[in-house]
Amino acid sequence: MTKFNGVTVISRGARPSPIIPAKLDFYNYVAGAPTNPFRVCSVHVFPNTQYGSPDAYVNRTAGEANFGLVSSTATNMLFHNYKRNDVGDRIGFDANISGMAAESSYTGDLRYSASSIFKEANGHFTVILQPSGVYYAVSAPAAAWVERFNNSASATGGYLDIWTIVQTEGSRAQVYVNTLNMETANTFGVTEPLEVTTTNHLIQRYIELGSKKRLQIKTEIVVDNEPIKQSLRNLMETGSLLSNPEISIVKLNESPTLTSRVDITGAGGLGGFVSDGVVLDSQGTISYVWDTTDVQPYYDSDILGGGRGVYEITVRYNVADETIISSRFKLIVR
Repeated sequence: MTKFNGVTVISRGARPSPIIPAKLDFYNYVAGAPTNPFRVCSVHVFPNTQYGSPDAYVNRTAGEANFGLVSSTATNMLFHNYKRNDVGDRIGFDANISGMAAESSYTGDLRYSASSIFKEANGHFTVILQPSGVYYAVSAPAAAWVERFNNSASATGGYLDIWTIVQTEGSRAQVYVNTLNMETANTFGVTEPLEVTTTNHLIQRYIELGSKKRLQIKTEIVVDNEPIKQSLRNLMETGSLLSNPEISIVKLNESPTLTSRVDITGAGGLGGFVSDGVVLDSQGTISYVWDTTDVQPYYDSDILGGGRGVYEITVRYNVADETIISSRFKLIVR
């Protein structure tokens, strides 16, 4: 599990369940680089009834205007962004990137934020499958926001999320089809408190100053409770028990003229752990993209001594009712 604007959600690969908001990400790449398309028109969610094929929901009639796009007759959950007037009232829908909702606008609200497409970063977009959420048709009138669809992914099983994208101005819309499974792996009952042992390992040991690198910390989980069946323990040990990952980056200096421990990360005015930008995948790997082109101390009063040197990487996360802080891993920026 992870956080989206402070609300607990489960990402696509971490075995989402119907009772907790599920986070579906879409990354748009052009020539290998994350890039904003011209428009993100909509996201539809349908049951996966044909082994990943979208044919049941896509118009296959050659010559029609929406050939190759989601059929206008298909009923579904529908995500798209609101257009607002100068005072913030909803007056329609807006597919332009500039009209996309920010993460800060998501509050877990069941009526309005459920239907939005959020922009997290360039080329990175998100929708939230909200339990008991309601969704609005493109034809919804400006003055009457009457919900048309309820959350149709409210049971375990397979689903498709179909993203309709216009890559460049004047180009034809195209669809991108992804799959997801709503499961029960995050919901289980046992007869005694969980006893869990975790081990972490930083994959990188060296990075070059000026690079933008994804730091990866692998997590191995062992469930020590003997009475729990091995099949359930295997599910737990793939990473479904982890939640709320954070990372701390500290530079270590030996010179007496420099600050000995320089916090690079921090939040809320306090140097140390940060959760923004920290990703937890389905295998329990915690990752964080660190840009070393201009390394700066979190506190202005600290003396960094340049970007090159030895750094200390630490992660913090929750497992069941425990808060785990990893060992301190050394990383050399050269």
